[in-house]
Amino acid sequence: MARHGQILAAIALLTVGFALTAVSSPPAWAKAPGTKDVMQPVDTSAGSITDVKHLLQVDLDRQVSVDVSSLPIEVALHQVSAVLGLEWGYTKEVDHNKPVTLTAQGSARSVLKALGKAANVRFEVGGPTQMRLVPARSAERRRPPPPPPAKP
Repeated sequence: MARHGQILAAIALLTVGFALTAVSSPPAWAKAPGTKDVMQPVDTSAGSITDVKHLLQVDLDRQVSVDVSSLPIEVALHQVSAVLGLEWGYTKEVDHNKPVTLTAQGSARSVLKALGKAANVRFEVGGPTQMRLVPARSAERRRPPPPPPAKP
């Protein structure tokens, strides 16, 4: 009878130990996603600047000016680079010889926004001093929803 009591005590101890272990170490697959795991929306409108990884180390609040008339966008970008020291790249869909007309002065951010709108491009940051031009997506006009069907 004493042996039976020892076995029951050992089983009870193992059960409590197993329960404590299960509670103290949650399974790895139950982890909730963090903010880094969730995709963030990207502004794809003309003139927008996307820096998802926060790489850019250039002060976009510095004052710059651009004055081009029917010249390639590349010329306007060189005017900005002279002040900020940015390097430019282009996706294959962007024609860096596309003529642009723009006269703008102000913060680099506002001038780049105006330049992007004039050329229908947006800017993606690729490094501390690198940006590349990407075609902007035009804003789609939303159609109003159809009226609800008439009730008989």
